[in-house]
Amino acid sequence: MMRDAELTRARRVAASLPEPFAEAVDLWIDVLQVQGSRSSPALASGTIYSYVQNAHPTLKSWAESGITDLREITKKDVEAAIMGLPSVRRHSVHPPLRSLFRALRRERKIFRDPARSVSLPIAVKLPSPLPSDRVRGILSRVEGAGSQFIVALVAIHALVRNDLPALLLEDLDRSCGQLRVRRPGQLDRVVYLDELTSELATSWLRERYRRWPRTGNPHLLVSRISAVDEAGPRMSTEVTKTVFERVGISARQLRGDRIYDEARHTADPVHLMRLFGLSTGTAMKYIPAAHPDKRPDPFRA
Repeated sequence: MMRDAELTRARRVAASLPEPFAEAVDLWIDVLQVQGSRSSPALASGTIYSYVQNAHPTLKSWAESGITDLREITKKDVEAAIMGLPSVRRHSVHPPLRSLFRALRRERKIFRDPARSVSLPIAVKLPSPLPSDRVRGILSRVEGAGSQFIVALVAIHALVRNDLPALLLEDLDRSCGQLRVRRPGQLDRVVYLDELTSELATSWLRERYRRWPRTGNPHLLVSRISAVDEAGPRMSTEVTKTVFERVGISARQLRGDRIYDEARHTADPVHLMRLFGLSTGTAMKYIPAAHPDKRPDPFRA
């Protein structure tokens, strides 16, 4: 049976490292494929290759500096390696290094995990993913704070159109700049609002309370029909459909553009999964699209 091409490429990256680094990475790959001494969820082969490739420069640098064994690596070494990278690269290297040392610790190849307590500062606000002039141009096609807020949630934070009617007032925490997105059968996703979306959220709440000061509807987004319904129903999906018809681009396409733009800045599918609540399969579709150079070469098995 032919071996997975991406796993083969991951093994080749490992083999390019000096011993015992190469042996350690080979063991790491085994663990990620659930071939270690303890069972754990398996990662997709594309994710494994991405992890190994992103960790490779740091491991090579350590080897060239004279370090001969990963047991010599300290927390300061891990922090220096990550913080010495451009900010857009830190989130691509941090998860692989943590995964590597966690695997080696579980397999008892190292005594202490130097990456365990290393963390990156969490940005409270996310940068606008698309050029500001484009975002403003899209928002200018719709009138009203509610419609603009809806568009921003999709264009900047890649919410699914069906997420929008389910949002509750209590899900929005303006003091922390956070919005909780609930999806049935999934973990809640916490969205960190950028400055523009926060402003639009405030404008929408003012408009909402001005137009329907006595509404008891618990949902964040309401229409002229749902706001006066004593049962407090969700807003109809036809409302959001109409908003994007006025924009001239579907919510699905706009969301795809947002995810693709983020993928251009990182080759780590786990980052996309955490940021947008994507499945492994969906995240992996964006990586080769945004990074054609990372697609497996069909002539190299």
